Amino acid sequence: MNYSQYTVHSPQTLNEALGILKEKQSEVRLIAGGTDVMVLIKDGVLKEKELLNLSYLDELKYIREDGNIIKVGALTTYRELEKSSVVNLSAPILVDACKTIGATQIQNLGTLAGNLGNASPAGDSLPPLYVLNANVKLQSAESERIIPVSEFFLGPRKTKRAPNELITEITIEKAKPGLHYFFKKLGLREANAISLVSVACIVDLDKDKKINSIKLALGAVAPTVMRAVKSEKLATGRQLDLNLIDEIARGVSEEISPITDIRGSTEYRRRAAYGLVYEGLYEALMGTAKRVSGGIEGVY
Repeated sequence: MNYSQYTVHSPQTLNEALGILKEKQSEVRLIAGGTDVMVLIKDGVLKEKELLNLSYLDELKYIREDGNIIKVGALTTYRELEKSSVVNLSAPILVDACKTIGATQIQNLGTLAGNLGNASPAGDSLPPLYVLNANVKLQSAESERIIPVSEFFLGPRKTKRAPNELITEITIEKAKPGLHYFFKKLGLREANAISLVSVACIVDLDKDKKINSIKLALGAVAPTVMRAVKSEKLATGRQLDLNLIDEIARGVSEEISPITDIRGSTEYRRRAAYGLVYEGLYEALMGTAKRVSGGIEGVY
């Protein structure tokens, strides 16, 4: 590896970073935790020769409550999300997903915005963001805009971020106390594995097990993370039982569009999606699924 061929810019403020990006745009590669970029450098496939190191921008490292919304600074790490009281109380499904991302070193360095910016359909934090109705804030030297996470991705490794923009904040809705939720992931090994299939679900059941609402998002089964909208509509308003669980799981497996690659076949991914959805909803039916506990006000 010849690191001397790379020029690294390390701004100390957001305004400075946006100024560099305005000048360099697509000539510069953004680095937050740098966990993926270092692999690209090692493999000799990083095309940009200038790197914009964002790790000193402390103003983008925060988790705050704003009413029913949690605001997460772009440089917040997975570990900080895992330790946050407000995220554990009101968005625990995101905590569960972050705990599956890489080893301890990756969780200490990797950032939520980095997972968004990489735009991998297998990104583990992304399905929870879909069911939490997340929004992505993009900022340039001249303006800012907010895009729903469901509209942010254009395809594998492609997003709506313009070359002169940075992701500066992610906002997520608090889940209501009492809701059932699950994040399930299947990889080729138990730890540090890229997802073959991942599922995030938040479901509102009444005391008679009727589904008042359900949100299902899946990763690694389409060009982008996707909501299983047809299956959600099929389930809403119906009594949760074994027959309906099977119907929902089959519907999800048919709704997705997985590919065959080195990690798994299309058919295997369909079967895996069925199994993960079935297992999670069965736990909700049996009363063993995790439930949202609720939130408190403050800054963490």
